[in-house]
Amino acid sequence: MAVKENKFFEKQTVSSKIKASIVSEYFPSYSRIIVKKYTPKAVRYIDLFAGPGFYNDKNPSTPILIAKQCEKDGELKDNVWMIFNDNCFSEELKSNFESEFNNNTFKNKSHFGKSTVGESQEITEFLMKSTHTNNKNDYPSLLFIDPFGYKGIETKVLAEFLKNWGNEIFLFVNTKRIHPALENDKFEGLMNDLFPTTLQKIKLDRRFKSTVAARLSLIIDSLGNEYKSILGGELYYTAFKFQEDADATSHYILHLTKGSRGYDLIKTIISVQLN
Repeated sequence: MAVKENKFFEKQTVSSKIKASIVSEYFPSYSRIIVKKYTPKAVRYIDLFAGPGFYNDKNPSTPILIAKQCEKDGELKDNVWMIFNDNCFSEELKSNFESEFNNNTFKNKSHFGKSTVGESQEITEFLMKSTHTNNKNDYPSLLFIDPFGYKGIETKVLAEFLKNWGNEIFLFVNTKRIHPALENDKFEGLMNDLFPTTLQKIKLDRRFKSTVAARLSLIIDSLGNEYKSILGGELYYTAFKFQEDADATSHYILHLTKGSRGYDLIKTIISVQLN
């Protein structure tokens, strides 16, 4: 896995550039809305698969782009708290980050973790409990999850995170890997983490989809509906698809929010990317 991840960061692809642009444009605008509406202790950006910060071709990835956007705004520099995690690139990211920003750039010192998502109980408890304090959310958070495949995506855990006011999620969904995994019993456990209430229904329904595009849409809609079902309330989800292969969609970036303001904001940002 480490070899493949290192290869992934050799050169930034077009889809990776668009993905980073969407998230880095969204977070500062999201943060301004939160700060204007409610005075939190901090607005957090949480990236569980953060990478090294730069590709080998010197293009910045999402953590650096996020920080550069926030650096431009004095209010955000005082209110944003960036929490990064990567089990391979944590030290490299910290070094790259500190070479771009000095210790006084942001009021809240950035965190650089080195845990393995899906195996770390500390991360699971952090996501499920860290913002749940006395029925209020002192740290509204945007969570970005961009795994290499799908390991570590536990929908029930992420839905618990999403329950709290102001919390939102960007989930980079590798449909190219999920699609065959649904047909392989070896991945039953991981697929059940992803689709805890609808896995068997998806397996059945996908047999009646005549095209790959229809089956991929089923995956995204089923994932969105999982969150709706678990949360039991209003939920908005928006998916932007990427076509890295010449003949098929391979990835989606899925945005999940309980707020109509967040839904309107992501639609605006995505429409800019499409033009």
